[in-house]
Amino acid sequence: MTSGRNNRRGTLLLGLLLLGAGVVLVFAPAGSGIAAWLMQLWPVFLICAGVVRVMGFAVERKPRSPLVGMLLIIVGVLFLAARFQPGLNALQVYGRYWVLLLLVFASVELVRYYSHRHAEGPPPRVFTPLRVLVVLMIVVTGVFANRVANKPSLLSALRLPGFLNGLRDSVVGEAYAFTDQPVLNNDVRPGMIVSVNNSYGSVRVTGGGSAVRATLVKGVRGWSQEEARKIADRIRLVVNPTTEGLTITTNRGEVNEQFTTDIQLEVPSFIGVSITDSYGSVTANGIQAGLTAKVSYGQADLAGIKGDVNLALSYCEVTATNIEGDLTVGGAKQARISNVTGNVELTASAASNGVVDVRNISGQVRVNAPFCRIVAQGLNETAELSTEHASVDVTRATNLVIDAPHSDVRARNISGDLKVISSNSNLQFSAIAGHLEVQGQQTSVNAEDIQGSIEIETTHGDVVLKNFSEDVRVETSYRDVTLTSAAEPVGDIEVKNNHGQIKLVLPQSSRFHLDAQSDNGQIQPIGFSQLEQRSRNSLVSEFGLDGPTIKLRTSFKKIIIQAITARQTQANARG
Repeated sequence: MTSGRNNRRGTLLLGLLLLGAGVVLVFAPAGSGIAAWLMQLWPVFLICAGVVRVMGFAVERKPRSPLVGMLLIIVGVLFLAARFQPGLNALQVYGRYWVLLLLVFASVELVRYYSHRHAEGPPPRVFTPLRVLVVLMIVVTGVFANRVANKPSLLSALRLPGFLNGLRDSVVGEAYAFTDQPVLNNDVRPGMIVSVNNSYGSVRVTGGGSAVRATLVKGVRGWSQEEARKIADRIRLVVNPTTEGLTITTNRGEVNEQFTTDIQLEVPSFIGVSITDSYGSVTANGIQAGLTAKVSYGQADLAGIKGDVNLALSYCEVTATNIEGDLTVGGAKQARISNVTGNVELTASAASNGVVDVRNISGQVRVNAPFCRIVAQGLNETAELSTEHASVDVTRATNLVIDAPHSDVRARNISGDLKVISSNSNLQFSAIAGHLEVQGQQTSVNAEDIQGSIEIETTHGDVVLKNFSEDVRVETSYRDVTLTSAAEPVGDIEVKNNHGQIKLVLPQSSRFHLDAQSDNGQIQPIGFSQLEQRSRNSLVSEFGLDGPTIKLRTSFKKIIIQAITARQTQANARG
């Protein structure tokens, strides 16, 4: 019986979740990101959870009261209404949709009444003093909220203490923007640094002017524009000269209200800039003397900067492009970096689970981004990429080192050496001009068109190599090794496999010295008629003169040495 009830509850929960997902897909516009709409319509799932609890009470009396389920539905309805009416504040949303709350309360009470069982005693009363009081409270507060929302003067006329007055404005007020007159400073000189310190607002810096020009835009939430203006008049820029240049900030500490401050700054291109900002975005372009920034809980967008850039980030995304100098980024949540003429060193936050996209970097690259997916393209110098529990995808690089445990790796068109350290993953490589080295555990490797030597050490993973040119050394276990070469081998080949098959496919014209042994399997030469096999599980023979050494070892399964004709070789090359 208990199992049957659990199955019914599980089926109900699954059905409602699918219904919620269906609602999201119906309302999502064509071409929109489903993940974004799941975030936008998350109250649907809150409503579904409340319905599950109410139905669980009606069917099985689990939970013993529908109160929590009703509250979940009410909160979900209010948040969903707010999502579809972003222009309304909290009081306006409640004043417009309070009738829905009354319907939810009535529906839950009807469920409670009609799902009553005789074994539970006398039926519940439909009307009780508490229920009547709840209905009256919803009606009175809803009507009051509707009247006040339509007549702002009613609430703005109230004289409240400072804290309650600020709370009223932040919850039910509207946002107003006020722009101050620019502050000019013509005392500029090469080498000076302008330092900007801001919080709860953005900083935008543009290079190219002849003087320092700072403009403050204040965002104040108030019940009326007049009250918001009174607060805005108390907020101002604070500009002070220093031995290095100028400091620009606001008098936020003197104003005990809730507001935002956006600073727009124009500076001569030859002036260096230092920015500290939190809970806002930082945008900079056209600077020619370098940039230093410390940004928290926001976003940094940089473009067209000459000189070194140093970013210290916390819970912050960064986009940087066209940087003529070195770029150092620490603590990024996500990063998109492109067209940098210097070196790039980036460390991502371990808790971000984001994406690091690095493209067209002239200097050396070092990326340490745990739990982040790394995408790289056009790395012209030595690069080191590190992540875990994610993935790495690289196209067009020089000498490359990838350290990525529990991460799939894909690398293509590498003009130098490639070294990969990984585990519990699948590795795919193609068009590698230099030496390929793989150190893995429970990792499968698939590589083709490798011009340099190959060294692969892994366990519990398949190894497939196609079109290799030089020495090959492979070691794995419990999976198969397949080596296929379209050209005659010129380097030594050594394969050690524990409990796995080995298959080697070579052109029929190849020359080599073969030493193959399977402890509990057999050796199968196919197409090499000159190979003399005297033992079922061992084959030592020479095919042609002056060829490389091929040494194959496995403990179980068989070893296959297969010859392909010139026509098959051409077909494989085209394939």
